[in-house]
Order: sequence, then structure tokens, then C-alpha cells
Amino acid sequence: MKTDSVPLSASQKNNLFTQGMLGFASVLQKVFLPHLLEGIGLFLLAAYVSYSLLLKPLHLPGPLDFALAGLLFAVYSMAAFAYSMLAACAFAVRTACAAWEDFIDASIDLVKENIASHIQDMNEGLAKDQAKVLVSGSVREVFRQMGKSELKCFPRWLAAAVLGAVTLALRSVLIAKIVKLSGTTVKFGKLFAGKATLAGAVFLNLRLFSTLLLLLIYAAAAVGLAANFLFVFWMK
Repeated sequence: MKTDSVPLSASQKNNLFTQGMLGFASVLQKVFLPHLLEGIGLFLLAAYVSYSLLLKPLHLPGPLDFALAGLLFAVYSMAAFAYSMLAACAFAVRTACAAWEDFIDASIDLVKENIASHIQDMNEGLAKDQAKVLVSGSVREVFRQMGKSELKCFPRWLAAAVLGAVTLALRSVLIAKIVKLSGTTVKFGKLFAGKATLAGAVFLNLRLFSTLLLLLIYAAAAVGLAANFLFVFWMK
């Protein structure tokens, strides 16, 4: 006989999600401006160099020169803003882990409750392959329902990015723990034992993912800037 399903309360999911997003937004506010200034400085420098070495020597008619210069600076400004947002979000995820302690702790409880509603006994052995599928589905279901929350004060893409990062980290940690458990079957009671350790592993995974993403963004910006300068000097 199955255990009684413990419904995922809409108010509970909304509160969890709101608290997590507020913590993320608080950090994002502190890191966005420095990244924005950095991005604008770097990319406007590239735009000025490109204009000075490529467009200005052509001595185009005034209106055409103004239009091309405006287009050039608009493209670089959009690139600067995109870089700033990506870098700031990755940095904020990396920094916000401490602010998400309660959010992730409660999210683990929700995933556990969701799994309990699909099996007969949390201490009954389940094949590891089946356990992986059930864990992945439960994590996805919990955060998908959170994502349906109507949080009008947060852009939907930003909420999706935050939930995606937490979903990836939590699912990776749980599946890795399933793999490490001895034997061919999994007891979910044992899987969720030591929740503090489990939450700590999620924090570490979030930091690792966000750090790698941040380094990738920084590297992409550096490569793009270097490629721009090489192109300009080659075309000169």
C-alpha cells in the first residue's frame, strides 16, 4: 500500500521560491553595477578603437558616417549589456549560496515528500536505475511547480535561470549519492539521511557550476575582445 501523498502546497512553494529569489536579487543588486561598468568600459573601448581605425579613415559623408557609427556603438552596447547580465547572474549564483540555505533545505524536504507519494515504503529497496528516474522526475516536478508561481516582481527568465541552477545541482547530488550507495538497490530513507550533509553538497555543486560558468563568460569576453582588436588591426 502506498504512503499517503503529501501535497506540495501552493503557498509553501510560493514562499520557498519567493525567499530564494529575494536572496538572489539582493546579491544581484550588489554585483550587477560593477559588472555593468566593467562591460561598458571594455566594449565601448573596443567600439571606439573600431571606429577610429576602420570608419574614420574612410572619410564617409556625414550622415552615413553618423549612421554607421551609431550602429557600431549600438551593437557593442548590446554586447556589453548581455555580458554584464550573464556575468552578474553567474557571480550572484556563486555568492547567493549562503542566502539559499533555508530554500534548499526545504526544497530537499519537498523532493523527499514527492518521492514518498510515488512509492509504498521509503525503506523498501528500489533498483538504482529506477531510483535515478524517480529522483530526476521528482526534482523536476517540484521545481516545475515552483516555476509556475506568479512572481510578477521577478522577470520570468531570471526565475527560470535560478531554478535551473538549483535543479541541476540538487539532481546531480542525489544521483551521485545513489551511485555511491552500496548494493544494487536504494532505500530512500537512507538516501535522504544526513540532510545537512546533502544540503552542503548542493551548495558546493552550485558554487562549482557557477564558478565554471563565470570563468567561461570571462574567457569568452576576453577572447571576443582580443578577436575584435586583431580583426581591426588586420583590416586597417
